[in-house]
Amino acid sequence: MSSSSTYLSIIDAIESLYESVVTDPEGWRDQAFADWANDTLVDSSDLPKEAIRQIRRSLTAAQKLAAFWSSGSSEVADHDDWRSKVDIGLGPRAWRPTLEIAQIGLEEAPSEELFLEVKHRFAVVNSERWMDGIGYDEWQAGT
Repeated sequence: MSSSSTYLSIIDAIESLYESVVTDPEGWRDQAFADWANDTLVDSSDLPKEAIRQIRRSLTAAQKLAAFWSSGSSEVADHDDWRSKVDIGLGPRAWRPTLEIAQIGLEEAPSEELFLEVKHRFAVVNSERWMDGIGYDEWQAGT
């Protein structure tokens, strides 16, 4: 079983990928994506298959974001906030793999940090709250 920190570091790696891709799409070519995938999948080799699948989905999303934001590909005005660029490029579906990874992590290696990640990401992806008014201790007592 992986620790909650493994799941959190994978989520951070995906966010770093998204940030880099939308701020410098020209710097991301096939080899750069392959290198990121190799490094990330090696670091997550002990995760469940569904988590690995979500990492691959995030890679596909990042490739789409790079194509969207590459010069001349988008007529949408540029934004200073990289998260806004992700939202403009793909919307909530870009964030779905990170939610899924957080949910898998919460099931496999429960922690307050993962619980908070699921709460935050659930709202971003689904535009509604999850476990509103419920804290980690209450949630854990009910599981």
